[in-house]
Amino acid sequence: MPQRREFLEKEGVAATLTDSSKPTGLLVTTGGWGGGRDRGSAENRIPNLYVANHHYALLYRLASRPGARTRMELEVTNRFLPGPIAVPNTLGEIRGSEKPDEFVVLGAHLDSWDLAQGTTDNGTGSSVVLEAARVLAKVGVAPKRTIRFVLFSGEEQGLYGSRAYVAKHKDEMEKTSAALVHDTGTGQITGLGTGDRPTLGGVLERELGVLETLGVRDFRASFMGGSDHQSFEGLGVPGIMFRQDPATYRLTHHTQVDTLDQAVAANLAQGAKVMALCAWHIANRDTLLPREKVTRQRGRFGKE
Repeated sequence: MPQRREFLEKEGVAATLTDSSKPTGLLVTTGGWGGGRDRGSAENRIPNLYVANHHYALLYRLASRPGARTRMELEVTNRFLPGPIAVPNTLGEIRGSEKPDEFVVLGAHLDSWDLAQGTTDNGTGSSVVLEAARVLAKVGVAPKRTIRFVLFSGEEQGLYGSRAYVAKHKDEMEKTSAALVHDTGTGQITGLGTGDRPTLGGVLERELGVLETLGVRDFRASFMGGSDHQSFEGLGVPGIMFRQDPATYRLTHHTQVDTLDQAVAANLAQGAKVMALCAWHIANRDTLLPREKVTRQRGRFGKE
């Protein structure tokens, strides 16, 4: 908030400290979206530093002692690169046989944070999209509508890749049946986030009953924000985020242990099957999925 930033600057604050809120000494790397607006570095004159939970607790205890003064020394080294820096999305598609100008979008985000390899956020989702593409291409029969596979860039900084995609393809949004996104780690898919669109949830429940054999039983899961499906929602396209078993997501994502060993191959295979079946059924419907007025206000940071 501008008022908070102005207050801290006026008080001469050198830095703010944020609890990483993770156990066993894990750190977190993340950034704010700034309300969806581009923000220059000039607005961020006060650095925000993430601190391991037990260190944060110690500092809090020291600072809370009656009459005590707690002093600490900080060393912050940053490097700014001249920009803007072009970071492309990665796209592929299976062209529709009957309605090639109508689309089903399958997506995940390719970017991550640099404390580790970004496996559960979001190498797992990217892998599921690629495997779904491989499976659907191997079928050898084209769907009625075009299925487009997109690995978005810049999701972590504010959905920049998906925002750029919907802006570039704005004329296609009325003919895009849905955008399905995989973005909460290595856990199995258990549901589809359509809870604020009851008509849509009912349609998918009737038409995707086959998914129950794969463990997907909730077709009316509550809406979850914080990923690239939101950019499509802003233009009226049903944005569906897969709901997943949490597995290790809340522990590992954005931390130094978000490494390749966190991926569970069997769960990713299940996710790819679910994504491929969803895309195939939606792409072969007689009509586009229904669009309806949402029943509640969406939150933006549900995933995070």
